[in-house]
Amino acid sequence: MSLESLRGYVLEEVLARLLYANGYRLLVSEQQDPEALRRGAHGLLVRGRGADHQADVLGELTLPVPFSLPLRIFVEAKYREGKANLRDVRNAHGVVHDVNEQYATAAVGARPIPMRRYHYRYTLFSASGFSRPAQQYALAQQISLVDLSSPAFTAFLDAANRTAHRLHELAQEVRVAPFPSGQVRTALRLALGTWTADEPEGLDSAIDLRTPVRRASELNAAQREPQQLPAEPLARIAANLVERASGTLLLGFPAAPFVLALSPDDPAALSAYVARHGPDVRVNIEFATRREVTGDWVIVPADGSRAFQLRFALPALLEDWLLRDDGAAALRARDVKADLLSSIAVFQDGRLVRLLFQPQRRG
Repeated sequence: MSLESLRGYVLEEVLARLLYANGYRLLVSEQQDPEALRRGAHGLLVRGRGADHQADVLGELTLPVPFSLPLRIFVEAKYREGKANLRDVRNAHGVVHDVNEQYATAAVGARPIPMRRYHYRYTLFSASGFSRPAQQYALAQQISLVDLSSPAFTAFLDAANRTAHRLHELAQEVRVAPFPSGQVRTALRLALGTWTADEPEGLDSAIDLRTPVRRASELNAAQREPQQLPAEPLARIAANLVERASGTLLLGFPAAPFVLALSPDDPAALSAYVARHGPDVRVNIEFATRREVTGDWVIVPADGSRAFQLRFALPALLEDWLLRDDGAAALRARDVKADLLSSIAVFQDGRLVRLLFQPQRRG
């Protein structure tokens, strides 16, 4: 496995932890939903209408969605030098369209009726941004793009990069090939606390439970991994990732078909503000031009206190559509902003916080 691919895999697992902290459970085993999931050569597969699709990171929202099917979300991360391209977004659209066309059969009286069980969405993260054709296609097909190329996410990406390098070096040192991605993903999930499946019967209870990563080989969802990485150094690498990736990013969910990756300058400051003012927080969204603020955009309290700052970046086309007021369509654009960004949901310390944004209208 190339180092580039491995960096993307590690980044996906850190993002899976964010999903878990934001009200999603991670689907890691076919036993969690035998009708829709199955075990594949390299990990979990989701049944589609025309094919089965690899689901490296698949989350299911645990909260009920009124007047809607239960929500599941695919997460894919690209951590490479070049921008994510049109082919990446086309693949995402093809996968999510096919799995949404898969129908289960339910017996109603004497007649079997095809019924959809879940609504699937797809979010694509990129450490180097997105090409313009990729953005255009994603906006048209409602594929969520999250741009992590801003300096605001450097520390977050660095944690995934360092872990990938160590895993790559370990595999070369012990001469394990092909790379056991299933074992590594399972080990990282056990360390990050995102392993949500029940333990299968017959699991070796003699394994030292103080080091959960040692159980990764037995819980591994991949079928074809004849070689494994040694448990002790793998456990140390996973533990280091947990330490480095803690508290570096939040996910924001506006009332729109996209996700915001938010980087807090000080996570404790946001918690303290919410403790004082309650979970409904009125905010402003500003272009981050001041020297003390790195990143493209910043969310700050509307009271002018700047008690907390949440930085984020957007793909250029989405940014122009949502946040800029220049051009002939400025008035219509401000109305769109008011609808789509009026409420951004964030899970903070286990509770739901709403960031309430109202664009300022010009006279």
